[in-house]
Amino acid sequence: MRGRLACVEANTTGTGMIALRTAGELGLDPLFLTGGPERYRGLAATGAQVVRCDTNDPGSLLAAVAPYAAELCGVTTTSDFYVATVAELAAHLGLPGNPPEAVRICRDKGRTRRALAKAGLRQPRFAVVHDQSETSAAVARVGLPCVVKPVGGSGSEDVRLCATPAEALAQVAQVLSVRVNVRGQVCEPAALVEEYLEGPEFSVEMVHTEGEARCVGIVAKSLTGHPYFVESGHLYPAPVGAADGEAMRETVRLALAAVGVQHGPTHTEVRLLPDGVAVVEINPRLAGGMIPELISLVDGLDLLEQQIRGAIGAPVTLEQRHEGYAGIRFLVADRAGEVRAVSGVERAAALPGVARVGVTAAPGTRVGPPRSAYDRFGHVIARGGTVTELTERLDLAAAALRVEVGE
Repeated sequence: MRGRLACVEANTTGTGMIALRTAGELGLDPLFLTGGPERYRGLAATGAQVVRCDTNDPGSLLAAVAPYAAELCGVTTTSDFYVATVAELAAHLGLPGNPPEAVRICRDKGRTRRALAKAGLRQPRFAVVHDQSETSAAVARVGLPCVVKPVGGSGSEDVRLCATPAEALAQVAQVLSVRVNVRGQVCEPAALVEEYLEGPEFSVEMVHTEGEARCVGIVAKSLTGHPYFVESGHLYPAPVGAADGEAMRETVRLALAAVGVQHGPTHTEVRLLPDGVAVVEINPRLAGGMIPELISLVDGLDLLEQQIRGAIGAPVTLEQRHEGYAGIRFLVADRAGEVRAVSGVERAAALPGVARVGVTAAPGTRVGPPRSAYDRFGHVIARGGTVTELTERLDLAAAALRVEVGE
């Protein structure tokens, strides 16, 4: 492969830096566009050329890529916050990518809901609220308990289950009070109030290639942090029956068609209900939460490499081997305090089947009961021949870790 691959910002869990290194290994020259290179640990070691610019300003971004436009063969990102920016930039440059409008629909959960409703797909009852005075009517329409969330955002931040009208009113006020997100982007002043669906949660990982949405696999999810929704673990492949699996795959294909997604990886969250599959949200990007690593352990498939291949219009390979199961268990605090000491990392890593252990909370870090994915401070990843064996290995590895929290 030859040419420059432009990467607009990245997530901060490490995947973005891996993407830059992968691009280099494929023979591409990665060009990293960012408003804050100091945000990314390990950036210097990737070999990417770094261009500092205001990635939240379309004019600044276009000016930054202009000197390299003739060499660019693709544009991509690993950050939720920049998928729409990438789609618009790719369209402007005539490079492979999703229709910008499709990505904008996905990034606005209210618009996603309306598109799914128009297509007649199962989803929660919902109402979009732009002012606190609209909350009571929204709750009456949706019912209690209800979920209140931003129409944008990432990592389940400011997503809460509300049991009473007062809780819903307070959460709507919280959502509407946030004017700028963690990346300095102006937030849409709107909250989504929706029906709470009780049923197991899954994510369906798809890749669009050759005009077709192909399913890579289905992931089972575990949640913690009630009344918040924090993903505490993933299991791949999800142990579901053939009929349920096919129902989830077909529902997601219809959902992607409804919003207009036509390119690259997607990560769609669904709930399996007694009366069918309901769509929770659609993310026009590769899954986070180390899910690509679980897929790699089981299937030998490097989804990040396939994302890059798709971004430059190269052939995408999705062949899989299917060997056993892989899972991740995230570390969270059960009380507020300061991390005093971390131990047991080497002990946990040496246990049978454990593939990776990581603790990001150094002594002195403030932690607390989780309210979003940003409150997780470590993880263990393991493999197993059966779901039971995998679960036992994750339990043992998590128990071997000691994160002492004091006041």
